[in-house]
Amino acid sequence: MPEWCFLCVEMDEFGEWNDETRLKGDWNMKLIAIDLDGTLLSRTGVITETNQDAIRRRQAEGDLVAISSGRSIHDIEELLRRSRLTCPILSGNGAIAFYENERIYYHALPKDVVQELWDVAHEHGAYVEFYTNAGVKVLRSGTDLLKGELDEVLPHDQSFTREWGEREIEIQNEQFGLTYVDAIEDIDFEADEVYKVFVYSFDRRKLHELRKLYEPRTDILITTAGWTKIEIGHPNASKGMALTQLAEHHGIPQADIVAIGDNLNDISMFEVAETRIAMGNAVDPLKDISTHITKDVEDDGVAYALDHYIDD
Repeated sequence: MPEWCFLCVEMDEFGEWNDETRLKGDWNMKLIAIDLDGTLLSRTGVITETNQDAIRRRQAEGDLVAISSGRSIHDIEELLRRSRLTCPILSGNGAIAFYENERIYYHALPKDVVQELWDVAHEHGAYVEFYTNAGVKVLRSGTDLLKGELDEVLPHDQSFTREWGEREIEIQNEQFGLTYVDAIEDIDFEADEVYKVFVYSFDRRKLHELRKLYEPRTDILITTAGWTKIEIGHPNASKGMALTQLAEHHGIPQADIVAIGDNLNDISMFEVAETRIAMGNAVDPLKDISTHITKDVEDDGVAYALDHYIDD
């Protein structure tokens, strides 16, 4: 029995709801997909007790609460473990799906594609992370590269502070499951099953040039969770696609799908969900297609949304 399925005790051996559950009334299971960064995670990188409790209340009522994030599977698992939460996971912007603690699908990028993506980023001096079946692999020199870039960019770009930039670097280094390598040759792009290539830069011009080179490709899908990031995955991997498959897996209709997010990589989720809840700190394009706008992430906006915007 999967640990995260709080109502499985009321299902028969064939996975059907038993009479006791049906007698509870007109209750319909909701599938609630929640983003992490800028949504469920505070700026300090934790899921607050208030948000944890709200998730547990929805689970206890029979809803299926899933985590849908661009983060790696290893990172998400550790964040949930520390919060004493068990949920289905849609990782790497939908590249991987775990249902009932089992890997259901895994959209890995072909070896030659990963090599080409790396060659372009390396030529432009960009920081790159590789999301693999063994965690996130990054060059040991990556942190120094970002710090040096921050020093170069700040005198010309006043749109952010050094404090913000340094905290962004810390966040990258705080990921669980990071593996540092001395050379790119230490990563086997095929055996390691790279499912996401993550490019990060404080240099807007550099990112613009990289986008111009990457975007014409039809063998990748590009998403973003902020102006400093380019997230590259398999063309069949998106949060929306993953959420659709999770709903189909559990027989949940679109009318009962809920998505909560804050950034551009959540748009595909919002296109699938009937109830679309944007964080108070969300980007405008997401707010424009939302059905509700909740409080900011630092004000436990997820908990407020779970308690106020989802019909029973």
